[in-house]
Amino acid sequence: MSKTVFGDSPYEVLRLEVGASDADIRAAYQRAMKSTLRDRDLRDRISRAYNALRRPAGRHEADLLTPLPVRLPPDEGGAALLAEARQRMAEVSPLLPDPASLGVRPD
Repeated sequence: MSKTVFGDSPYEVLRLEVGASDADIRAAYQRAMKSTLRDRDLRDRISRAYNALRRPAGRHEADLLTPLPVRLPPDEGGAALLAEARQRMAEVSPLLPDPASLGVRPD
């Protein structure tokens, strides 16, 4: 589960995608509360998550602080993505100049 700077992501506590509708948030809250009748700590987490997402400011904060899931292309474990990243890195000049071009001799 992803953590925000304040703890678990409210979306993940309620098992929702970032940007869920108000109706989805309310339904997820009710579902979660029914399934955790005896676990007081979990009920508290669910209540905090719901209260965060039902307020516009809390929801905006959760939207900004919840990491989006990374979905790699369905090829061999993202090999195409890795190959493209390596190609782009090779095209970028190094941040530091080669010491030999500055007249620095190795000791």
